[in-house]
Formats: sequence, C-alpha cells, structure tokens
Amino acid sequence: MLSCVKTGMGKVEMLDLPIPTPGPGEIVIKTTMATVCGSDMHFLEDIPTELIIPLYPSMASFLPGLPGLPMGHEGVGIVHAVGEGVTRFQPGDRVCSSCLTGCGKCLQCITGDYGICTGGGRCLFGTEGEYFVVPFADINVAKVPDEVSDEHAILATDIMSTGFAAIERAEMKIGDSVAIFAQGPVGLCATAGARARGAGLVITVESVPERMEASKKFGANVVINPQERDPVSEIMNLTNGQGADVTVEAVGLQATFDGATRAVRRGGTVSSVGVYGALPQLSMSTVAPSFYHRKVVMTFCPSGYDRLNHLFDIIRYGNVDLSALFTHRMKLSQTPEAYELFRDKREGVLKIAITP
Repeated sequence: MLSCVKTGMGKVEMLDLPIPTPGPGEIVIKTTMATVCGSDMHFLEDIPTELIIPLYPSMASFLPGLPGLPMGHEGVGIVHAVGEGVTRFQPGDRVCSSCLTGCGKCLQCITGDYGICTGGGRCLFGTEGEYFVVPFADINVAKVPDEVSDEHAILATDIMSTGFAAIERAEMKIGDSVAIFAQGPVGLCATAGARARGAGLVITVESVPERMEASKKFGANVVINPQERDPVSEIMNLTNGQGADVTVEAVGLQATFDGATRAVRRGGTVSSVGVYGALPQLSMSTVAPSFYHRKVVMTFCPSGYDRLNHLFDIIRYGNVDLSALFTHRMKLSQTPEAYELFRDKREGVLKIAITP
C-alpha cells in the first residue's frame, strides 16, 4: 500500500508498505479521506522519531520494522478487516476514529477522558496511507451517519472536537464575550463553537487575510489584525475596559498565550488548546495587573466514540457547517506537496482533503 512516511527531520516520502493486519481489539480501515493537521507539522519538524516512543510508549510495538513514522492522525474510511475481540464493527462499515485513542481501562478512560489515556492509548498514526490501524477500536471508532460527509466526519476526529472543547471547558455561558487568538483551523472551530453555544460578542485575532475573512463567516463580530492594532487594547476597549469573559489560545505560541492572559476579565477563563513547541510560561509581569480570580484551562482533544457521535449530532441537527475549512483537494500521492503547501500557508490554505 502507498503511505506517507516521515523519513527524516522535516522530510516525508510516499513509500510502499505492507497492508497491516489487525491484532486483538484492532481494526484496519481503508482510507477514503485524510488531511494534514498543524500537529503533523510538529511531528514532522520538531519531534525526532526516536522521541515518539517516550511520548507514546505503546508505539514501541508499532514502529519496529518500519522505515519511519507513518504520518497522519485524521482519517475516514471503510472497515477493511477486524481483529479478534472487536464487537461493534464489521468489514464494509463507514467509520472514523478519534485522533487520540484510549485503552478503556485506565482511570482517565473509565471517567471518559480517552484523549488523556495513561494506559495503552496513543496518538493515531498512519491515516495518510491507503490503510491504517486503530487500536481499541470498540471505544475509539464510530460509524459515520449517512447524512455526515467525509469532510465533516474527518473534522470531528480532531479539530472540531478540539475547537469546541476550548469553549466547553471554559464553561462559557450564553451571552458571554469571547476573544480567540489565532484563526487557523482549530481557532475557526473555536469561533464556530462559541457562536453555536450562544456567545454574545465574539472577537478574533488574526493577520492572514483569508483567515480573517473566514473568521467572519464562522461567527466573529470583530476581527483584529495584530499587525495593525494591539489586540489586548482593542479587546479592552470592546469590553468596556473589563476584558473578555473567555479568551482562547488556539495556535500554541507564547505571544498569543500572553495576549490571552492579559485580555481576560477578572473572574474569567483562559482556555488554551494550541499545541506548543515548548510549554508556555505564565509570567506575572506580562499578565493583567491582578491575575487573581482568573483561571487557565489547558485542553487536549476530547476523544472516544461518544464524543464523535455527539459531534455528528451537532453537524446533523445543530446548523453547524464547517465545510468551508476545506480550501484544497489533493490525491494521496501528492501528500508531500500537501505538507509543503500547509507548512508555508500558501494560497489561503486551511484544510486539504486528501483522497486515494
């Protein structure tokens, strides 16, 4: 099978690999759509393959014998083969998997937090291939309803779940003001999530023209270009000097994290869902004059089949249309070119639909 594989720091190639065979509890999915994510860029550019196993110990049995790291963690497809013990799926089912998989047995999984599994769960890898394997399939995979397109299903596996969680975990109330720093794919999902949850004033911070325009379509009332105006000052002016009830950091940069902490009101919440190259620092000299009675929430992508089914219901019944996120379409054989396009943010790219 053809698969996109990381063969060196910053380098991917399309290689011919054996079609995987499912082990106990696993299923093999034949890919109908994949896409490149900002997190893929971290794995590609920042994290040497030899450090993947310390991050995800269960990968030790997955990587040996492979020429590198199979790329991609967002995918939709048709069940090709089912491993021993799988009860909820059979060949031919149209499915997708959460990008973070849980084991179903550790404390976190038992309480429903599959995305922060401390057992055998791991980040999903290999969706940018003709076939990919999902572990612990019965708790991580969901059947895709006929009314949900591949485009929407693949968004539910990661960025929609993450962006909406930024708003959910901040416990945003109806009518709250929300300021979202960065309008990449996750930030745009957070904007849509804030609007769907009943936010009042939604302010976004972005400098890329195409993303600024998309932000308005996804529900922003005001879009601030940080290259022209100071976002914190503007947010303060727009909220009568109080700051926003909720601020969201959605790109994983120290500068935007600092902005989010300075722009939140007393009693408000900073919600961070960006993937950081290095852990952000909360410096008391850079935040508001008094940071007392404010809180910071850091969130990974909520996962599991229940989460996927809830997101499918939002898509089907909640009048949420995120299909405009897909700005480009490419074939699987062009995946290395897709990485270049996504990395360089050319041509107004947001998400790239990759198909066989």
